[in-house]
Amino acid sequence: MDYAGTVKVRIKEVAIAAGVSTATVSKVLSGRADYQVHAETAERVRRVAYELGYVPDVAARNLRTRQTGQLGVVLEAVGPSEPDSLLTGVAVSDAVRRTFDGAIMAGLSEAARELEVPALVVYPSGQLDARTLLDGRVDGLLVSCDPLRGHGLLHGLRSPPVPVVALWTQRAPEGIGMVDVNHAQGAGIAVHHLVELGHTRIAFYGGGVRSGVEHFARREQGYRSALEEAGLLPQSAIHDGPRLLQAVQGGVTAVFAETDLGAAAAFHALDSAGLSVPADVSLVGFDDIQGAEYIAGGLTTVYQPAAEMAAAGVRALLARLDGEAPQTALLRPRLIRRRSTAPVRVVSG
Repeated sequence: MDYAGTVKVRIKEVAIAAGVSTATVSKVLSGRADYQVHAETAERVRRVAYELGYVPDVAARNLRTRQTGQLGVVLEAVGPSEPDSLLTGVAVSDAVRRTFDGAIMAGLSEAARELEVPALVVYPSGQLDARTLLDGRVDGLLVSCDPLRGHGLLHGLRSPPVPVVALWTQRAPEGIGMVDVNHAQGAGIAVHHLVELGHTRIAFYGGGVRSGVEHFARREQGYRSALEEAGLLPQSAIHDGPRLLQAVQGGVTAVFAETDLGAAAAFHALDSAGLSVPADVSLVGFDDIQGAEYIAGGLTTVYQPAAEMAAAGVRALLARLDGEAPQTALLRPRLIRRRSTAPVRVVSG
């Protein structure tokens, strides 16, 4: 008899129809590898359960196991990375938000499918009380931080009762795992590219260390370290158009901007002064935001692997749930070469 679509089928009915005990049905349908049931019996139980339309009572199982099978996700919305005063004349939309939030969600979804995570519970961003995230609805928590606005939520999660992994930061409290992009390494990749093209006077465009934003500070530090390794002199950080033009007049032939929006602002300043990119000045950004291929005719930039970072965060959180200690993982960025960089122009004398 087919009970599907009528009344809720109980585990006892599956056991009777399959000719086994309720304990055997529970062992088979739990999917636990440590429960040994003969293969033919297990197959019969699954077939009968399907034919009867049996649906496991997840809530009851969660009460027994004290696990939900769900991972929580907090996405702190990412906004523009440059002040409005620097973006005059630059077509700025929600490219940053679309790029990073979309990439994070894509990475989370792909990892959840691959690793068979039953469900992701996405909490709304904003002024969240940390206690609302620890009410037993999820087994672990991923927090995608906004590097521009601090990490207050993480500090509210000190010594949490469930494992927590932070994305996009290397400044989480003790006991919280971290997955981030290696920003210093990415800056070094950009600088090495410019040095290989023959540039020896390379400016850094952005707030850098002075901004107080950890990612921008790491990018400036990476810029400086790469130049010093090449035996070249780093320049003081520049964060406005007039000073950039002065630097170019003083001999700078290439610019590394700490963000793609910063690169767009730098290009606007150079273009307004009649300077050509890359003929007069080579330009490299960081992030590879949506639309970077249209900045400066095609911006050479450092790709920030946001989707890969999110996927790595899911794996790190599952490892924590398996009892592993919190760890820090840094993902390697890569250079996306387009049209805004070229070999240094040699001026004949």
